[in-house]
Amino acid sequence: MPMLKPGLLVTVSVHSLTEKGDGIATLEGRPLYIEGALPDEQVEIQLNLVKPNFCQGTLVRVLQPAAARREDFCPYTACGGCQLRVMSDEAQLDLKRRLLLDVLQARGLDCPVADTLGMSEPFHYRNKAQYAVQRGPNVGFYAKHSHQLVEVDECRVQAPVTTEVVQRIRAWMRSCAVPAYNEATHEGCIRHIMVRNGIHSGELMVVLVAAEAPSDEALAQLVAELESVTGLASLILNINVAVGNRVLGPENRLLWGKELIVDSLDGLEFAISPLSFYQVNPRQTEVLYREAMRLANLQGNEVVFDLYCGIGTISLFMARHAKQVIGIELVPEAIADARANAELNAIANIEFHQGAAEQLVPQLYAEGVTADVVVVDPPRKGCDAALLATLAEMQPERLVYVSCNPKTLARDLAWLCEHGFKLEQATPVDMFPHTMHVETVALLTRMQGK
Repeated sequence: MPMLKPGLLVTVSVHSLTEKGDGIATLEGRPLYIEGALPDEQVEIQLNLVKPNFCQGTLVRVLQPAAARREDFCPYTACGGCQLRVMSDEAQLDLKRRLLLDVLQARGLDCPVADTLGMSEPFHYRNKAQYAVQRGPNVGFYAKHSHQLVEVDECRVQAPVTTEVVQRIRAWMRSCAVPAYNEATHEGCIRHIMVRNGIHSGELMVVLVAAEAPSDEALAQLVAELESVTGLASLILNINVAVGNRVLGPENRLLWGKELIVDSLDGLEFAISPLSFYQVNPRQTEVLYREAMRLANLQGNEVVFDLYCGIGTISLFMARHAKQVIGIELVPEAIADARANAELNAIANIEFHQGAAEQLVPQLYAEGVTADVVVVDPPRKGCDAALLATLAEMQPERLVYVSCNPKTLARDLAWLCEHGFKLEQATPVDMFPHTMHVETVALLTRMQGK
């Protein structure tokens, strides 16, 4: 083989995927990463980066396609959003189960792992879209690992109404000469467009993020442009003067409609503001939480701890079937939303505490407050060691672990299994079709004699 250098065409066989969804082949003893290639494929690639320990290549053509390959459904190939879009839906679900199995086995964990719970129609599932705006005005998403804008007219995983909203705002910017914000010079006005839609309620919130407020005349024309959009219930101007990547600023100005929209999950209503954390795939959120409820196996007389509770979604699910629920969350705004959501749903057997779970749970335990069932839904880094140690001392009958990161899940499960718990089962849930993301619900029970 000729000396490896950028521009060289080579043929390789792909054997696996990276955590980001890129194909992995082996070239002269080093890993070769290829975006868009699938396992069990023979592909021709052009090298674009050659390092002593790895190489990167651009897919030129697929010589022998994998059985899982399908036609790409998205024309915006530079967008880094849907890494698995050329893989069939069935193969994606199998891949996510195998990813979970692999990390559990690597930690020496053995338990039944269910088939991945997927969507019957895995498109247009997101209830929140955040578009970047740059000079043009061009509107779209950032390319992978960059702030280079990929202009997008329609996204298959966003709600169809977002396309209409973006088109109308783009036309308004042109007609009213409202400039886009320039990240380099920090001049201009419009930075982002955020659209939130209630999947069940049909209510729509449009948030225009600006470095400075457009003129009153321009804003009046914006209202006139958008008020006829089907379902529009809230139009908000968010002011973000900060330099950096944060999308939303602290100031919201209501331009039209109401300040909050409402959506429902399994019969529970949730108020949503521009800053609220709310699961972006509500249909799969219901699937996820119902699985958590099934594993919790509540009989109505239990005290439940919901740790890292966010705006109280799991807490409210559990409260309908438990004696009492105690929710703990670090973010003050989320706790305020959780309390408001409990009041909105007239649920009284629930209380929320603001603070770090690794600090508050040991305090509650020291005061004699214990739980029969504990639900944890931590961030990607997993549970804090101090929290795990307290749970090992408390020994609840059942511990339901909801995870967005299989690796930290497996780490924490292995530790818990060494400290009085038995891992009973795990269920992967496809919250984000066409991506490598795997959500998991796992059940641990207190070992006999503990």
